[in-house]
Amino acid sequence: MQSGLRPFLIDPSSRATTWLSEHLRSSTVEVTTQQDPKFATTLELAVRFGKTLIVQEVDNVEPILFPLLRGDLISQGPRYVIELGEKTLDYNENFQLYLATRSPTPELPPNVMSILTSVNFTTTRAGLTGQLLAATLQVEKPELEVRRTELLRQEEDLKVKLVTLEDQLLTTLAESQGNILENKELLASLEQAKASAATIESSLKESVSLQKSLEKEREAYLSLAEAASNLYFVICDLSKLNNMYRFSLNAFHSLFQKALQTPQ
Repeated sequence: MQSGLRPFLIDPSSRATTWLSEHLRSSTVEVTTQQDPKFATTLELAVRFGKTLIVQEVDNVEPILFPLLRGDLISQGPRYVIELGEKTLDYNENFQLYLATRSPTPELPPNVMSILTSVNFTTTRAGLTGQLLAATLQVEKPELEVRRTELLRQEEDLKVKLVTLEDQLLTTLAESQGNILENKELLASLEQAKASAATIESSLKESVSLQKSLEKEREAYLSLAEAASNLYFVICDLSKLNNMYRFSLNAFHSLFQKALQTPQ
């Protein structure tokens, strides 16, 4: 996302686009499509007022977007302007543009792809298996998934604390003056840091051990998730026989959830 090129999200499940909308909600975010009759107006307002614009269902790129994708800015004193269609607009540097498609194999021309940064969120077997396993555990053993999530969060917090402690230790040593062995305050600080680091390391080992035991419990449901994942990709291949056989990942997730909640 830090590239100078505009991001193009290949997102068949729309999950990445949904996450992006939530992640950027602190700024002014608008979601639209090129088929919207008010698309040109929405785009102009976003450019002028520095909004974040997410354009969905991008199976082709309208000509009005090309100046933005190429970065055709014109300097006029302390400000920049850009020509969109027949209009010249003030360009707000806070403006952000994201293009997204649900097609797993978008067919944009090479001249368009060369000015975009593709970010592929196409579902893989391993990724879908993980999603379906988590969905299964939420129904069959919700407490197991809650414990696992909490352990992962604690582990990340401990790792951050350990890195912070190491940085503080290096800073203290770098700023110390005179003979280190005679600096009682520094030695006490080092001893405290050593004790804290040992405690954190012990907690990390305990967390890893608990995660291994939880993973063994999760494996009891792994075969179900793998079978469902394989079934999804078999269904996807049916579209090669006839275009009528097209099922979205969201629809498959809904069916899987219903199957889990149906009494056997």
